[in-house]
Amino acid sequence: MRVRIELTNIDDVKKFHEAVCKVKEDVRVKGKDENGMPWEMSAKSLLCSLILSQRAQEGREHTAHDVDWNTIWCECETDIYSLIQDFVVL
Repeated sequence: MRVRIELTNIDDVKKFHEAVCKVKEDVRVKGKDENGMPWEMSAKSLLCSLILSQRAQEGREHTAHDVDWNTIWCECETDIYSLIQDFVVL
């Protein structure tokens, strides 16, 4: 399963993190930086939540991490759509 996600505030980040931590399988957050270079990290990691929270708190399009916030995807081998549907961009 691969879906584009959007986390617009700190509550979204917290709820998303809580949801993916319920999944036994690995859940990845993937995207690109401002230069188009791909990156990825575990959606369950505290570091991922901190980076996403910083963006949501500052309300800026980019942070010091130079993430292109229009390219954020969530990937998991199993279907977790029902857990993260509030954050999916159609």
